[in-house]
Amino acid sequence: MRTSDAKVIWQVAATYVGTVVGAGFASGQEVLQFFTRYGEGAVWAIALSTALFYVFGLYTMRLGRRRSLSTFGDVSIAILGRPLSIVVRAALLLLLFGVTVAMLAGSGALVQEQFSVPFSIGALIAVMATALTLFSGLRGVISANTWIVPLLIGFVVFAFAFSLTNYPAHMQFFIIVPAPLSPWKLALSALFYTGFNVGLSLTVLIPLGQVPHSERFLWQGALLGAIILGLLLFLMHVVMANQFDLLSVAQVPMGQLAKSFPTVMRYGFILAVFAEIFSTLIANVYGIATELSGSRRQQYFMYVVLVLTLTFLFCQIGFTQIVTIFYPIFGIVGLAILVLLMIKPLWR
Repeated sequence: MRTSDAKVIWQVAATYVGTVVGAGFASGQEVLQFFTRYGEGAVWAIALSTALFYVFGLYTMRLGRRRSLSTFGDVSIAILGRPLSIVVRAALLLLLFGVTVAMLAGSGALVQEQFSVPFSIGALIAVMATALTLFSGLRGVISANTWIVPLLIGFVVFAFAFSLTNYPAHMQFFIIVPAPLSPWKLALSALFYTGFNVGLSLTVLIPLGQVPHSERFLWQGALLGAIILGLLLFLMHVVMANQFDLLSVAQVPMGQLAKSFPTVMRYGFILAVFAEIFSTLIANVYGIATELSGSRRQQYFMYVVLVLTLTFLFCQIGFTQIVTIFYPIFGIVGLAILVLLMIKPLWR
């Protein structure tokens, strides 16, 4: 394989991974809520999520490419028709806004727990970094994720190795948190988690499908991205589960674990989580601004500023409350949008 081809595949995979994961993942809250609390069944739910990430991600990236359309709005009109498309677009934009609020709340909670400084400081830093990056549009999103994803992988691997080294007697891979095991609950949790994340990534994954010059790069990029996501979920689950009593009561569980890291690695953790908050922020705000502005570049910048201002105001609700109360609802709606886009062409 040529170096240039490998670079394109990595760009697709990294943008996919970086768009899907965010504050909820890197902080440990999403892994805790969707997987770890199911005990021994969490591993099987993660395996199902990995397969679904490949199927959903590849399908989504091919949606626009097959129709030569580069925005979610255009694709939804082509598949669903204009009346239904209006409803679906409105629902997706509201979900993107809600998750963007959660990302900013995550940045505020991270800085507050780690440095004991006001919640708003971390959120404001994230707002400024997002605005600067999005001046480059989709190119800025792709460029940012090519370095954010390796940073995330490095952090998760280190956290796993640290737990394995310092708590070897407690490390278990399949049975950790006792919980009633229901195959339906496990399947639904995996489905909601995957549908929620891919559904909210539609506004980035659809234009991403136009980037490679060959569709086979989408197949390979989606597969690599799904494998990375599955491995990260598994490693994070093992870390979370083996320190469940300690980590489950923190707003940022991995931040609590990081307090026992060496000083340098503790700051590395903060950087990794902040980078993942950043990756989802730029994806969501880019998606909202692009959908609202269309091809009008001046309005695009205006909407970037407007969205960031509003989400900064709403993020004062708090990170844990948003993830616990609203994420399951986001998951149902995001999955419904994704399924609708998949079923409608078959119905026709």
